[in-house]
Amino acid sequence: MAKQKVRFNYFEPQLVIENNELVKWDMEKFLETIIGNKKSFDASEFLGDEVSDLEWNSCQYDYKNNLYYIQLSKLRSKNIPSRKRINHDKEDINLADDEYLGEFNLLIYDPKVNVLITQGNFYGLTTKQIALTLTGLRRKVNNFNEDTDGELPYMVHLAPVLDSNAIDKVMKNEIYRKITIKGADFNEIADKDLSSRVLSKTIDALNKVHGLNFELTLSMSKAEKAKTLDQEEIRDMIKDVVMLKDKDSSNVAMNIASRRDFESSIEYIDLLSPRLTSEIVLEVQNRSTIGAEYIFNGFKEQNYFDEKNHMQRKLIRLLPMKN
Repeated sequence: MAKQKVRFNYFEPQLVIENNELVKWDMEKFLETIIGNKKSFDASEFLGDEVSDLEWNSCQYDYKNNLYYIQLSKLRSKNIPSRKRINHDKEDINLADDEYLGEFNLLIYDPKVNVLITQGNFYGLTTKQIALTLTGLRRKVNNFNEDTDGELPYMVHLAPVLDSNAIDKVMKNEIYRKITIKGADFNEIADKDLSSRVLSKTIDALNKVHGLNFELTLSMSKAEKAKTLDQEEIRDMIKDVVMLKDKDSSNVAMNIASRRDFESSIEYIDLLSPRLTSEIVLEVQNRSTIGAEYIFNGFKEQNYFDEKNHMQRKLIRLLPMKN
């Protein structure tokens, strides 16, 4: 058995209605229709030269915990890998005209806090593709229920849940592997008192050459994973950028890769717009596909109701309760 990390992203499901106004989307009726009327309509959605499909057999409602889940698949028929044995020639994987390779994303909906949690999959659907798929599925569910939005169907928008505690957590981390700061229109703040020597010198240099924009990246590259950038200097840089953003509404962005300690995994965070994420570790068999129910149960046990993490409680703190 091998161990595999699975990451989850948290979103508030919204609808784009008339005049591009955003409103909350309560997904319960939509999901109940899917779960209660399986294979009642064609659930595939074309996304350019790729196809998204709904896995009808991986859609369930957890009565005990009041959670819904469905699974989407990304179907591809290009850039197909080969089958290979050690010390043997590769063999093509031949697909019929109606066959694809599938990559999967689990979606979990909690009606208590009106949050949609999506399983990350590097080879699966992107957040934008998930939103487009949900838009198409919602239209088909509306047709099945004989509902209508009006003249124009509404679009689904997934608004990331922001982790307001991210900066505090990163400031307490012991190991900083990489930091990138991008800025624009910094001429007006050249005389500001900055704690970071590196950032101060960067802005001074920018002004000497009459520049407007800069991008600064500091990295440990291939150094041993216990090695870190200077902790005090990185923390000063974080404080400075947050201060500039708050006081001057400067056009600035900051991304950081850090870990709590030597044994922890690296976290990649946009510190000025930190998206709430979590991860679990599953034991999986090689040469097998991870089942939706297995991921769902691991998520509940290790993340959502786990006493240490309890992501549902965190969401209740971060978000206003559903009316």
